[in-house]
Amino acid sequence: MQSKSNSKMNSSKEIENTKEIKEVKVSNIEKDNIFDFSIKIFAAANVLAIAFAAYFSLYLSLLFLALLITVYLVYTSEYGQKAIEKFLIYRSIRPYLNASKSLNHSTTVIAKYLVGLPVKQGETELETFIEIKDYLGDKWPFMNEVKDTKNELITVKGKPCKCISSYNYLDLGRDDRINEAAIEAARAYQTGNHGPRMLCGNLEILEELEKSISNFFSKEKALVFSSGYLACMSAIAGLAKKGDLLLMDRLCHASLVAGSKLSQATVARFKHNDFQDAEKMIKKHKFNKLIIVIEGVYSMDGDIGDLPAARKLCDKYGGTLILDEAHSLGAIGKTGRGTQELHNYEYLADIIVGTFTKSISSVGGFLTCSAKLREYYTFYAPGLVFSAPLSAYHCGAALKSFEIIVNEPERVKKLQENGDYLRKKLKENGFNIEHSITNVVPVIFRDILQLIDMHYYMLQKGIFAAAVMAPACPLDAVRFRICPTSSDTKESLDRIVNILIEARNKFPESEKVVKLAKLLK
Repeated sequence: MQSKSNSKMNSSKEIENTKEIKEVKVSNIEKDNIFDFSIKIFAAANVLAIAFAAYFSLYLSLLFLALLITVYLVYTSEYGQKAIEKFLIYRSIRPYLNASKSLNHSTTVIAKYLVGLPVKQGETELETFIEIKDYLGDKWPFMNEVKDTKNELITVKGKPCKCISSYNYLDLGRDDRINEAAIEAARAYQTGNHGPRMLCGNLEILEELEKSISNFFSKEKALVFSSGYLACMSAIAGLAKKGDLLLMDRLCHASLVAGSKLSQATVARFKHNDFQDAEKMIKKHKFNKLIIVIEGVYSMDGDIGDLPAARKLCDKYGGTLILDEAHSLGAIGKTGRGTQELHNYEYLADIIVGTFTKSISSVGGFLTCSAKLREYYTFYAPGLVFSAPLSAYHCGAALKSFEIIVNEPERVKKLQENGDYLRKKLKENGFNIEHSITNVVPVIFRDILQLIDMHYYMLQKGIFAAAVMAPACPLDAVRFRICPTSSDTKESLDRIVNILIEARNKFPESEKVVKLAKLLK
């Protein structure tokens, strides 16, 4: 019995041991399976990693190759070479530009760069100006000493020269009748009253001149100032107030710009002669009063302001139109009465401003307008209220000039014919005169150093021309401003063109300067 029970016990132990062995085996198998799976996962991950790395490396390689190809194509292309060249030029000029303190200073700093003069750290605008002026010496084209201005050939730096940039459009500056009238007025009134007209009284001759001006332009009244600058500045500063919108052509004269800054009005400068751009600006602003300012003839380019478009825009929005006739008085219109006459008085300005220093051959300025506006300006025009009046001497000269223009319209006709002839000859000989259609003729070059050399050469040849540079004009559009007069002949105009050709041939433009000017434009 006992042996049977022992055998059962042994049997059960064997079964249990077998189960344990099986469980261990199963466990081991599971571990092996997990291990094998892990290895497979690890292997797969490695394969994926290698594949990804290979793909990424290929991608980077292709990207780098594409970049190299792009750089090569850009570098070898005309555009790419120009871009690189601009970068190198800019890098070389950057220290000079960083040294400048203003727009005027930038001009003289760039001039120093072009001639190879170093710019010192902290160099002032005054120091830069004096250094470049001293460097150029006799070639400095500004503030030339002149005398013998009564003669056909004036003396410039001791040399007889024909001045081809004078504003003496109708050649009245050498007319003895003008001088005699001026002297007679000076004898009658001495030097005039010394104090503002508002407080110290009006000279009779001032009011006589104002009547002559208003009659000339078919306006009710006029007001005379001691300079054209004061007249233009005051016309704007006296009228435009805070809350008003003052729209000005981008090429308007500095005197008009000065008036806009004093006015406290909102000022917007529209693209030159672009009244669609002007209307866009009107629609962008809220304002109490609209004032539009244009010029009859623009002094730098010699083109004519679009009076009809300006008038229509003023009528549409209830605006006031100010027209600067400084360069058009005596030069534009059948009888020299300016832009309004050119358009047969179909389009009129509300206020006309101008100067006596051009066709009128005197000194001073004026505005002409309605009687009510004139009375308003006598109290609100800063250049009148806070300035002494025009001298009697200059009033006498101006009065006589207006009389001669009215009685001798052939002068105006001859001036316009000479302007037409000169522009034609310049174009035929390949000179760039932009859009000039008047007797103000810009002869434009791209190289400032070329212009300076040409100016000096022409002076030695007996031709005195005004050289105009930045910031008065763009860096790549420096120019001679040539103004024929009514006394010129075809022979004298031909000589001007021939000497210009000589100077251009002798001093060709520098690509270095041209590229720099374009870069900094």
